[in-house]
Amino acid sequence: MSKYSLSHLSDEALERRVERINAHGFRFTAWELAHIAEYDARRLFVPEGYPSMHSYCVAHLHLSEDAAYKRIRAGREARRFPTIFDLITKGRLHLCGVVERAPYLTPENASELLAASTHRTRAEIQALLVQRFPRPDVPARLEALGAPAGPGELAPGPVDASSIRG
Repeated sequence: MSKYSLSHLSDEALERRVERINAHGFRFTAWELAHIAEYDARRLFVPEGYPSMHSYCVAHLHLSEDAAYKRIRAGREARRFPTIFDLITKGRLHLCGVVERAPYLTPENASELLAASTHRTRAEIQALLVQRFPRPDVPARLEALGAPAGPGELAPGPVDASSIRG
């Protein structure tokens, strides 16, 4: 039998294992972020021949581009605000949530913003950020950039005024 075949477990045993493994996963993620962030801060990817921490994570650690980005960004934020490590360990904060919040975290608002967004989905965090940090509306009029087109560039030849319908 495969070690990944769990059909022999009772529902209760499976539920306990899922919860226990999930809790271990939170702790592991926090440790992973701490290590990636420290490796990044020391720029240890450079002597290894990589131009960036992202390329090191993708080529050497075999993370997807997205997974590498999230871990690097979350690790950097957690170094700035160490409470993030604890929140991730406790399962109160997830990687997507850290990445969504990162551009808005400051020393003045970090505690309050992190507390307000614990145990929230990504969509709930995005809504919270939109509410707290509204962006200006998109302009009603769009203008083309670049040099204006000359008269010869608009039509292949002269236009007969009688052919224009009114």
